Amino acid sequence: MKIINNSFTKHKICLLIGSSISLFIGILIYIFFRNFPLRIFSWSELVGIQQFLYKLREHNISYVRYIPDWMLFSLPDGLWIFSYTCFTLYIWKNIISVENVIWFIIIPFVAIGSELLQLFQLLSGTFDITDLLFYLLGFLLPFILFKKSIIYKFKI
Repeated sequence: MKIINNSFTKHKICLLIGSSISLFIGILIYIFFRNFPLRIFSWSELVGIQQFLYKLREHNISYVRYIPDWMLFSLPDGLWIFSYTCFTLYIWKNIISVENVIWFIIIPFVAIGSELLQLFQLLSGTFDITDLLFYLLGFLLPFILFKKSIIYKFKI
């Protein structure tokens, strides 16, 4: 009979829940408070829920002036990186190795890299230190929160 590690199982559940909740909150911020030209609204039209989203927005959009810019523009990106990192830890069963490390860093690397390229005007857009901080926090926080259950397998 196989013995189940309760601590690891709890961490897996926490990773999956953390990933789902942070993704959901990031999406809600976009739906309730961001402008319509965003891609999520064209996707909502494709799946037939655009009118539903418009109704949700009607009740919340008037509150946007009370929400700080960092919460509207930087927090969702940080939440999505957090979600991605948690989900990647979940998929790889909290094991980080030479073989899978690229999957942990690819999305955060692209996000952080694009922000730095904006700083040096090598990519269109406006550099924002708050975006950069939220990208870094979103990437590092899962490793801090779940450090006891993460196994690092690197051969030296």
